[in-house]
Amino acid sequence: MARPPSAGSGGRIGPSSHPSPMPGHISQMTPQDRGSSGPQPLTPQPQGLGMHGQMGMGAPGQSGLMPFASPQQAQPQHSHQHQHQQNNPPQHRNDLSFAGPSGAGAMVPLGPGGGPGAGMSVPPQSLGLRADQPRENRVSTFHITRTRAYAFVIDARGQPIELGSGRFAKAYLGEERWLESKTDYRKPIVIKILQKGVNEEDHMRFQMEKELLERVQGHPNIVELMCSGENEDINFLPASIRDKVDTEFMILEKLEMSLEERLKGSRLRAHKEDLLACDMRERLFRVLDYMIPVSSAVEYSHLIRNICHRDIKPANILIGLPDANLRGAVLKVRLADFNVAKLADEEVHFGMTQMKAAVPGTLFFQSPEQETNIIELLVNVQQGTPEVEYFEDFYIQISKNDSFSLFNRNQQYPVLYADRARKRLVLGRPFKEVGETNVRARIQKSVGRPADIYSLGATFYYLISGAYANPKTLYDAFHKFIEYERADENNTIEAYLRHEYSVINSLRAPKSQDGSPEVAPADRFFSYKHFLDGNGELIDPNVMLIIAKCMIRNKPDSYCQAHDLETRGISDVVADLINLYSLYGFQPGARPTHLVHRTTVKKPGQGGVGGRLRRMWYGFLSIFRKKKR
Repeated sequence: MARPPSAGSGGRIGPSSHPSPMPGHISQMTPQDRGSSGPQPLTPQPQGLGMHGQMGMGAPGQSGLMPFASPQQAQPQHSHQHQHQQNNPPQHRNDLSFAGPSGAGAMVPLGPGGGPGAGMSVPPQSLGLRADQPRENRVSTFHITRTRAYAFVIDARGQPIELGSGRFAKAYLGEERWLESKTDYRKPIVIKILQKGVNEEDHMRFQMEKELLERVQGHPNIVELMCSGENEDINFLPASIRDKVDTEFMILEKLEMSLEERLKGSRLRAHKEDLLACDMRERLFRVLDYMIPVSSAVEYSHLIRNICHRDIKPANILIGLPDANLRGAVLKVRLADFNVAKLADEEVHFGMTQMKAAVPGTLFFQSPEQETNIIELLVNVQQGTPEVEYFEDFYIQISKNDSFSLFNRNQQYPVLYADRARKRLVLGRPFKEVGETNVRARIQKSVGRPADIYSLGATFYYLISGAYANPKTLYDAFHKFIEYERADENNTIEAYLRHEYSVINSLRAPKSQDGSPEVAPADRFFSYKHFLDGNGELIDPNVMLIIAKCMIRNKPDSYCQAHDLETRGISDVVADLINLYSLYGFQPGARPTHLVHRTTVKKPGQGGVGGRLRRMWYGFLSIFRKKKR
């Protein structure tokens, strides 16, 4: 398999005299041109000037570093470039990158003192027309250029600070500097960099994450991609990790931890959130502060950018804790890790979206079509007919948009539908190859927007149970109802849950001394454990209805059907999550988690007299009520 194309080309990496966490740094250009892989200038590039999109090396010939130009050297280059742009207006071209044409900036080498080269002017590149803008809206040729530099932060031993490690990438602590800033502005960032020795598939995943993450930029609940790219010069890497990582990277915004780390306290024990310590009502509001931002981000990805995430789970939700010193500080919630995402675009062909291998995911939160992505069947095929006879007595969810092929054959056929009564598959086109009997075939399930909706329901269930219950256990309990295909008025999720909760209520134990009902122990630990949270309390049916409509995807009142890759059901999910606020209202004890918790201090003279009068009044009322009786 050929090495995937780089996300861009250009930029500069080299030593700096400006004070920085380490000698090597990455320079980046205009703030309006964040992200590297997609934006490409529409005019020809002069030799030696790298494009902004990737923070790679922009240098004449094969040199790894851009030379520090003097004012005399730089000025003619600027005028030449300006003349070149006048003679060559932007033209439409067909060889656009994955992300389409966009604006381009310029790199500014560091001069003495850490700032731009004294008196050096940088040749501006023309900004092309963005693919997602109307044709009549064009970017002005005059623009402002500002330079930013990124570097690894090293500890006292001179080692980079590793924040985490995944299947094919590592994350290190970095720092962003504004080189033209009068205040020496800096902020922490994350440098996500490809590990050495990964296979071609994982390498492609990293490439695709750069492309797709850039496409979904613009939503406040999606992690910010500042820039990305690759470079053959390894001078910007600390020496201790040069044998461990490659030079492909992404620069991302930094948040404190993932939601998984927040719930388990694995990173900062002092900031662990114990959802089981809250009653059901307060817990619901805390969970909604996570679920609504993430669902909103998924809605934006589906409906605006036509991208599905396919790996939604607490570990891929990043959390920025509010500042305890600020009264109005808010909780930041970001959806991250688009490395198994999929773009649904007929004009763009991504290798990862068409691979024959199963779509990876996380077992407890991934959809059934991801868990069992490839189904093996014994079939009879006949040349020239679209019908395929199969021999399988178990319930198998085969539907539209799945693909059919024989083992060790390259030809694939789209599936229109499955007739389970006749045990027939109907293909989208007649079978072209030689007919065979009793041959092994494979069905590959399509994984798209419905998978994200399922994962949102699984995550909601996990959180509302107090980070205790296994979503797969709940889905296994749903599965008998999923297999029920009779067309009647009771074959709805709402009717199913109404029946289940009525059975639970009938099995409740006698009331306790304080009058509150309890679930029988046998019922709690066996038959209906999946309807209980970690404290043994029954999950509210209104909450469970949303969860079930996400995870059961073949009923009339489901948010989507499992085969509908163009579903807009995510909007209904967001609307129903928001409606839970109106169902339960607010109370002082159920404070939103995005606001900083403050202990209420009683002011002198406040509430004492009023409280006594109120108690006296209630006492009189109770006396009069007794007399009336």
